[in-house]
Amino acid sequence: MTLSCGAKCAKVVLIVFNLIFWLSGAAILATGIYILMETDKATLFKLFEVDGNYSVMQYLAFALIGVGGLVFIVGFFGCCGAVRESKCLLITYFLFLFIILGCELAIGILAVIYHNKVIDKMKTNLTEKLQNDYGFNKDVTEAIDFAQVKFRCCGINGADDYVNSNWKKDVISKENNVSKTCCLLVNDNNPEAYKEPHPVNDTFCQSEDSSTINIYRHQSVFGMIFSICLCKDI
Repeated sequence: MTLSCGAKCAKVVLIVFNLIFWLSGAAILATGIYILMETDKATLFKLFEVDGNYSVMQYLAFALIGVGGLVFIVGFFGCCGAVRESKCLLITYFLFLFIILGCELAIGILAVIYHNKVIDKMKTNLTEKLQNDYGFNKDVTEAIDFAQVKFRCCGINGADDYVNSNWKKDVISKENNVSKTCCLLVNDNNPEAYKEPHPVNDTFCQSEDSSTINIYRHQSVFGMIFSICLCKDI
C-alpha cells in the first residue's frame, strides 16, 4: 500500500524519534552500570546500606538498568514497527510508551513531594552512623573518611558531630577532637589518603582555637554537599 506524503513524513519522524529514544535507553542503561562499577561511588555506598547488602543508590542503579533496558526494547519495537509498517508492533510500542510515561509522571511527582524529606532522613541516618559506628564499623569508617577527604569536609552537619560520638568517648580517638581526615592533608592528592591521612599540622587541626582550625581543618559539611549532589542527580 502506497503511503501519502503526510504518512511518509510521519513515518520518518517516528523512526528518527525512536532512534533517539533507543539511544536514550542505552544511555540510561550505561549510567546504571557505571554507578555500580565506579570505585569512588562503591565506597560511599557503604554509608547508605538499607539491608546490609545494598544501598539506596545501588537500588537506584538497578532501577536505572531496568528502565534503560525497557526503554531500549520499546525503542526497538517503535523503529521496527515504523519501518515494517506493522500495526501490531506500533500498538505494542504505544502501550509500552504510555506505561513509561505514566511511571515517569508518578516518579516525578513523588520526587518533588518527598525529596526534601528523603534528604533530611538520609542526613539524620548519616549523623547517627557517624556518632554510633565511626571507628567501630570498618565499612562506615572507611566511607566517612573517604567522603571527608574527597569533598574536603568534616562531619555530616559539622565537626560537632564528633563531640558526642562513641569514637570520641573511646580511647581509639586518642583524645583527638575530630577524625584526621577532617584535617588539611599533606598527601591530599593521593587516592588512598583517606586510609593513611597525614595532616599538615595535626595539633592545630585538633585545636579548639577557631583561628587555627579555619586554616588546618576542613570547614565544609558533608551533608550539604551530599544534598546538593543528590538533588542534582534527581
